[in-house]
Amino acid sequence: MALLGKKVGSAPAGPSFVMPKVNPLSDPRMRALVRMAATEGNYKAVKDAYALAERLVPPGAELWSWWLDGLEGFSLSGDGDLPLFVKFTREAAGIDPWGELPAVARQRLRALGR
Repeated sequence: MALLGKKVGSAPAGPSFVMPKVNPLSDPRMRALVRMAATEGNYKAVKDAYALAERLVPPGAELWSWWLDGLEGFSLSGDGDLPLFVKFTREAAGIDPWGELPAVARQRLRALGR
């Protein structure tokens, strides 16, 4: 490897940094939208949450599966917003633009709501 004209055998070693896995649902914008939708019945917030979710969901992932993975992550971490997200999910399922909650996702949601 050439570094400013000086040849070195390899890149200098330094501390390595590994990004922790972050729950995308913990995005402050998503939390605010879910809170507005679930507590105020704000339909615009439901639509905006969907638009944000579509930007956050990894390519090729199924939206509801990805969403429930995030909710299960909240459950494992003891996140205090879990009940709010469960309420939002129950209310958003089946309405435009979210669409129907598949049977497997419904079972996963039921397990989280206990």
